[in-house]
Amino acid sequence: MDKSKAEFIVHPPIGKWLIALGIKVFGDHEFGWRIAGAIIGVASVYLIYRAARTLFQSEFLALSAALLTSLDGLHLVMSRTALLDIFLMFFILLAFNFLLEKRYWLLGISLGLAFVLAIGKGKLLPKIFPVWAFVLCIWNLLNLPDFNIWYFSGHFSLITGGAIIYSIREWGWNPLRVIGLVSAYVGAIDTRNSIIPVIEDRRNTDYSGVVISMVVTVIFLLMLLTLVKNVSHIRIGWIGFAGVMTYPLYLIHCRIGLTIVQRFGNDDNKWFVYSLALLGLIGVAYGLLKLEKRVLTWKVFARLAK
Repeated sequence: MDKSKAEFIVHPPIGKWLIALGIKVFGDHEFGWRIAGAIIGVASVYLIYRAARTLFQSEFLALSAALLTSLDGLHLVMSRTALLDIFLMFFILLAFNFLLEKRYWLLGISLGLAFVLAIGKGKLLPKIFPVWAFVLCIWNLLNLPDFNIWYFSGHFSLITGGAIIYSIREWGWNPLRVIGLVSAYVGAIDTRNSIIPVIEDRRNTDYSGVVISMVVTVIFLLMLLTLVKNVSHIRIGWIGFAGVMTYPLYLIHCRIGLTIVQRFGNDDNKWFVYSLALLGLIGVAYGLLKLEKRVLTWKVFARLAK
């Protein structure tokens, strides 16, 4: 840390202490920065194995879960970088294992470590998120500087909205949560639309503020739908297809769409190319879903699960 400059302390220190321990033991270089996360990442694979074995009473399924975790791209990345996410995952997995083993004191300690890694005092979350949503909304409406802090971004407005809706489902409505929810919605729309010029300049294409606002509105409406009583028992025939569309839409928006349009599209045909890629991805995803359902009916999977 450069003591000549002010620092913004985002997270509580436990995860950073673990990273600092590796630096203390191995030195202030790449290996020292990353060794703690690597060890915790390996330990997390074992915790996945242990949890799966307890849940399914199957050595094959437990080893399969551990193997898939060890090969997961995100897990590999988080285990080799000096970030706090892998430590949070480790303590949550540890808590889950203690829950399965009914070791409640150790469960409480592990959850406590996970909470202080994430944000500090978990019991204050029902009050923190509405207040922060209101502050975030006013801050962005006044166009105050964000200091490159992620907690001031539109993504965090969506997170605060989801957390407030969860609080409403658990503890009911009150004026603070209503104000926070409205603030989160307004803040999410404002921050998403405010970056349109930056995205347009970076990606050399046009974006619609109306469409972005509609997407944010749909996200909040879907989150509010969770407040409907017995919503989990609703049976909708096309809901599986709608779910299948979500990942292709994400890929189109974040990765593949940009690549395809830049390579094959121009001002005359870009919407046709974009639509064709979208329909192709939806078809692939839907086909994989049908294939998965058929494969899982094979007798071999029923035997392996025993």
